[in-house]
Amino acid sequence: MSTILMRALFASLLGPSGPALPPVASRSPLMLFHVDSGGCEACGFEVESLINGGFGLAEAGLGFASTPRTADMLLVTGACSRMMAPVVRAAWEAMPQPRGLLAVGACAIDGGPFSANYAMLGGLAGQSSVDCAIPGCPPSPRDILDGIIALISTTQLNPESSGPITAEG
Repeated sequence: MSTILMRALFASLLGPSGPALPPVASRSPLMLFHVDSGGCEACGFEVESLINGGFGLAEAGLGFASTPRTADMLLVTGACSRMMAPVVRAAWEAMPQPRGLLAVGACAIDGGPFSANYAMLGGLAGQSSVDCAIPGCPPSPRDILDGIIALISTTQLNPESSGPITAEG
């Protein structure tokens, strides 16, 4: 599939398609939208294990959204490639406020072994304001769940957060 076709597909899926949802201050459960932005995919597999592994997300007050328009937090795994930066940004902009940004794994935090170069932008920490960084290579599903619970139990989502990276890096 060509690059132009893939970008058009992502733009149509993540672009605005009607009035924005009103901001919800205390939604139950807290909804997460996962974007794997590049790298080795190990952290993405751990997030999928969290979703499908019987970790009691509903009891913890968490759920995963199928669209960013219904999500409270953007969960990013992988070092962001230059091709995925517009997709991450589009998902962030489609989310209602208040919203939060989670970086899961070493690659999402600081790029891990994928330092900034012609194809990769590296991690989110140097590019934007991250609300929660969950370290590991990869972190276990339990570590991810514990990090999210620690975040929501101690802080409020920041409506002024700068959000994820831009394509320029």
